[in-house]
Amino acid sequence: MHATPTATNQTGASAVEMALILPLLLTLVFAIIDYSRFFFVRFTVTAAVADAARIAVLPGTTDAMIATAVYGALLDPISQASSQTPSVTVTPNQRTAGMPVTVTASLAFSPLILPQYLGITLFPQSISASATMVVEP
Repeated sequence: MHATPTATNQTGASAVEMALILPLLLTLVFAIIDYSRFFFVRFTVTAAVADAARIAVLPGTTDAMIATAVYGALLDPISQASSQTPSVTVTPNQRTAGMPVTVTASLAFSPLILPQYLGITLFPQSISASATMVVEP
């Protein structure tokens, strides 16, 4: 006849189970945090470029005004570190009515936790977005 397990036979089982599951749970939580931040920054850069393209198609707009619009939209501390500034490109330099203008921005991205925790690269080095619109007459 088998003896029924008692509480004394199960001492430390919870600690062992937690030691086995905790690294997987932390990896999942850190992945959710870093990927959420990545998608937020990507959306923010895309929205900033779209807004800058709307400004670029207005008559009398300069490249400096367009770049300032992108910089202003990306000042959020979540979307960029304090030392990173986006690179903004506006083409063509001379804009006339009816011609397409493209605004492109690129922002360096560095994840907070996951690469240090896992030791591998899972994210791109920079996030880029572009938008094209036609200059108003």
